[in-house]
Amino acid sequence: MKLTHPVVGSLKAEFYKGWLAATGRTAQESFLKQMLQMEFLSAPETQRQHEHKLIEILRFSLKNVPYYQEHFHALGFSDTDITAKPLEVLAALPLLDKATLRERFEDLKSNDLKGRRWHVNTSGGSTGEPVRFVQDDQYHHAGMGGAALFDVWSGYKPGKPKVILWGSERDLLVGKETLRTRAGRWFRNETTLNAFRMGENDMRYFVDVINQVRPLQILAYADSAFELARFIEREGLKVHFPHSVMTSAGTLYLHMRETIETVFNTKVFNRYGSREMGDIACDCEFHKGLHVNPYTHHVEILREDGSTCDPGEVGEIVVTLLTNKAMPLLRYRIGDMAAWSDRPCDCQRSWPLLKEVSGRVMDVLRRHDGSPVMPEYFIHFIGVTSRRDLDFIKKFQLIQKEINQLRLLIVPSTDIEDARLQLSVKKGILNDLVARVMGDECRLDVVFVDDIPNTVSGKYRYTICKVGAQDG
Repeated sequence: MKLTHPVVGSLKAEFYKGWLAATGRTAQESFLKQMLQMEFLSAPETQRQHEHKLIEILRFSLKNVPYYQEHFHALGFSDTDITAKPLEVLAALPLLDKATLRERFEDLKSNDLKGRRWHVNTSGGSTGEPVRFVQDDQYHHAGMGGAALFDVWSGYKPGKPKVILWGSERDLLVGKETLRTRAGRWFRNETTLNAFRMGENDMRYFVDVINQVRPLQILAYADSAFELARFIEREGLKVHFPHSVMTSAGTLYLHMRETIETVFNTKVFNRYGSREMGDIACDCEFHKGLHVNPYTHHVEILREDGSTCDPGEVGEIVVTLLTNKAMPLLRYRIGDMAAWSDRPCDCQRSWPLLKEVSGRVMDVLRRHDGSPVMPEYFIHFIGVTSRRDLDFIKKFQLIQKEINQLRLLIVPSTDIEDARLQLSVKKGILNDLVARVMGDECRLDVVFVDDIPNTVSGKYRYTICKVGAQDG
């Protein structure tokens, strides 16, 4: 039985515009139109518009936010300084982390909240320790408009069929949604699938749904899209080819992109953002990196000493949100690692271009001398190696508890006794792979487990560093 009759699908598309007006979402449509008009402005004009937005949020913070008033006054910066040299002023501010956001929550709120429509949002982060923040309607409409722009880049048209494979309980409680939520999804022509339930029977059902709905786009957690694609490939199933797959909420590694694109016979558009900051950047049609939206975000990539990274150099992402005045977040440590591209994109957009997002700060392992080892090394050589000598590993997670001690959790691809036998012969290979980057003094302990669960936010972590105090 068809989940959506073609006539019903057409009616949904026609009703979509009326639904936007009825729910007050014309503001996001207006923002989208502005973005479409501005996305190909010259580099100088884009920078001018960007700095105008930056000046606006800095001046507002000086006038209305107690936390930033303290810092601006301590640094001796005035309204005139902000207007004259916004980038210099911003760079002088301290970085904002989750611990400070928890401790100074009240002082980070704007003193004009009575005149705004706002709500408190939360993010559990990868560690599950919640952090709260305030967001207003301006942020919401700009964020929805920005997400709609990224959809345009992927070829998606509002009101056309979309399948959403999502994994956060706060965003998706399939079967327990409010009537308003269900009505909104019906009008938007969205079909939701719960990525928290991805057993074999569940994934066969997902494939059936995709084949019946025939979505123009599949929106999914990067990890969930990858797992579904692997299942389809392994089982030899036929699946509808969407126009695009949009991944988000997790690091999309190269091997994941390749598998998803092969199985679904389409291009993957990777959207980068967070609950605190909304959608920050996305692939365009040329897939040369992720374009940062300069009208909603200011992004820095910093070394450990706080200096600015060169193009191609991996560092920590620090984000300033330009659209939320209910609680401005300036120079916020989002917790991810990335690098700027060292070459422009062929699309001619003059927007800042991220070469890649390399993963969470807390996923970066540390050598004895403190230098970093990125997760991609272990993912390539342990998780997706083309060699057959590690094919007893179905799933893994590498945990660094001490500087010279690693614990490797393995979900075996065969029965556990056979996997243990293979490990006894091949552990030297694993030890050698670790020693190459971590040093000969680093000890590797291997533990077989039945499963490795995702985090509370639905994301999978290949590596976890517990060396030193790290706030997720």
